[in-house]
Amino acid sequence: MAKKVVASLRNKSGVKYAKLIRSVKSEKTGAYVYKEEIIIEDHVKDILAGKSQQDIINEIRAKEKEAEAAKLAVQKEEAPAAEAPKEEPKKEEAPAAEAPKEVSKEDKKSDTE
Repeated sequence: MAKKVVASLRNKSGVKYAKLIRSVKSEKTGAYVYKEEIIIEDHVKDILAGKSQQDIINEIRAKEKEAEAAKLAVQKEEAPAAEAPKEEPKKEEAPAAEAPKEVSKEDKKSDTE
């Protein structure tokens, strides 16, 4: 009886998977055996062309490392401009106007006398 695989191959991350069924001829008996693999849908043609899954994984990791290195290089170029603080000339503060002194009652008496 056939099994419905479509629902189990869906993923919330957005990666689509496919079930690849290949017939492989056995060297011992000469009979055909079916080999089933679950693979990423974008790489079906590569696997059918003869690449192994490990080769494809290594290529993907190499591309990710190159992209990450390029991103870091761009950040390093932008970083010195962002890190160097702009020196603003210090503004000379005007001396604060002195508040008038409160005159105590005793001083007022002495001034008036």
